Amino acid sequence: MARKQRIDSSAAAVRIVQGAVKHIAPPSHVPLDDCDWPFWENVVAEFARSEWTEHQLEIAAMLARTMANMEAEQRQLRIEGFIAVRENGTTVENPRGRVVKSLAGDILSLRRSLALHARARSGDNRDAAKQREAGRSLEADLSDDLLATPSLQ
Repeated sequence: MARKQRIDSSAAAVRIVQGAVKHIAPPSHVPLDDCDWPFWENVVAEFARSEWTEHQLEIAAMLARTMANMEAEQRQLRIEGFIAVRENGTTVENPRGRVVKSLAGDILSLRRSLALHARARSGDNRDAAKQREAGRSLEADLSDDLLATPSLQ
């Protein structure tokens, strides 16, 4: 098995710069609604653009949708309250609370899934963090217009 390329090598820098101009979009078979997009942007900002695979983008889109659903359910739960009153006057826990808990679990599961093979791809967590930071730094350098950016033609 080939070793992972060092992040500080010139070949890795070229790969990251090429990936930095890549447009990151959700797959067409996992459509996003307007309310999902802010979550999508936050999720894809977690990694350098060059690191995303098609499968991870599917999971990221599902995560963004789930996060938007949770936000909507939490807003409604705040309006309704955590305790509901039945017609006979007895109080019960609002069932929407269980929905919010379930969505929170789904979000955590999807987040873990995104990093499922991070150790295999990047090695130790300390190394992975250094690689992510170096990748983000290279992408940030592109906005300075000091480096020539490759075209995807």
